[in-house]
Amino acid sequence: MTGRAARAPNPGQRQIFRANLARKGMKNTELLISNGNHDASLAAIRAGYPREWFPDSGGGYYESVVKGLHVLTVNTETYNSDSTQRAWLKERLTAITADPANTGRPVLVQGHRPTTNTTMDGQQAANPRLAEDLGVFPQAILFSGHSHLNINDDRSIHQRDFTSVNDGSMSYVEIDHGYQMVTADGLANRFESPTAQALFVEVYKDRTEIARVNMAADKHDIYTDGKWTADWQPPYASAGTLSGDTWTVRLKGSTNQQIKDNFRYTDATRNTVAPKFTTHRPLSRVSDEKGGTALRIAQARDDQMVHHYDVDITDASTGASVVSSKVLSDFSFMPRPNSLDIPVPGAVAGKRYVARVVAVDAYGNASPAASLTFRK
Repeated sequence: MTGRAARAPNPGQRQIFRANLARKGMKNTELLISNGNHDASLAAIRAGYPREWFPDSGGGYYESVVKGLHVLTVNTETYNSDSTQRAWLKERLTAITADPANTGRPVLVQGHRPTTNTTMDGQQAANPRLAEDLGVFPQAILFSGHSHLNINDDRSIHQRDFTSVNDGSMSYVEIDHGYQMVTADGLANRFESPTAQALFVEVYKDRTEIARVNMAADKHDIYTDGKWTADWQPPYASAGTLSGDTWTVRLKGSTNQQIKDNFRYTDATRNTVAPKFTTHRPLSRVSDEKGGTALRIAQARDDQMVHHYDVDITDASTGASVVSSKVLSDFSFMPRPNSLDIPVPGAVAGKRYVARVVAVDAYGNASPAASLTFRK
């Protein structure tokens, strides 16, 4: 559905788009570009791409009709302070939703930055006035990116007064800060993953289905020898996998309030099911490839997604902390590893250690703790 303008548009980039659309037999596919914070100026975008890809009238915002469906592109870089753009969006939404032919049909809105208090608990959001203006129109579905936050997480869709959807990133994805990942060099502070993700949106008479897809999700540390390596090269072993269940949006009701009352992805309906370990002994001591000691966690199960593990390992004789970490479950990689090996740095032969591990989902629902006492 959407495209992103390049930082500095040039004929080569335009030709890459066209060549690949032709290669895949998608010559009739419409590209609709929205402006973002890393992009070139609006004038450069207009000069670098065909008019039909970016048909704005001067402010970086415009309306398109795709197979009878209204798509409104907004310029989130200026929306909060652009009274003309705000008036345009409200006028178009009012007119579209007042037409009986559009009853129960979504109006798709796309822009770069997410708006406040919506997806991913409002992380990296802006434009509170966009949330205010869309709040009068429950038929609106806003698609936004900017944050690079992953779409595995069911917080990436949010409904209150309208529907807001995070569309991930085709470059690399991010996870909330404050966690660690298991890497070849042990536990490391990571919030980026080289996974490329996208949404596929299908609009039916009675519903809108939003499929979450990994274009590539191979296990790979985004830093190699201390260098940024997000540009993971094809071929990809895991291309085309799903990153979660399809989200289904139904706009049921004859009034705005009735539509909102039937929303299913709201704060009030957040999932409350905790992950659980499915084996009697989910923890075990193993030796790593370098001969060191590691705690192996057999991955827990959840009805949506195990987000991370609270891992605490202490010296049994002194109670001193050896490892205290929130370790990501590697949910952004496909297939997800069946187990995680947590290194125990400085483990001493013959010394006893106590491990306690809790599995936690994206909403904070936590499993009962699994425990293990072991020696190096």
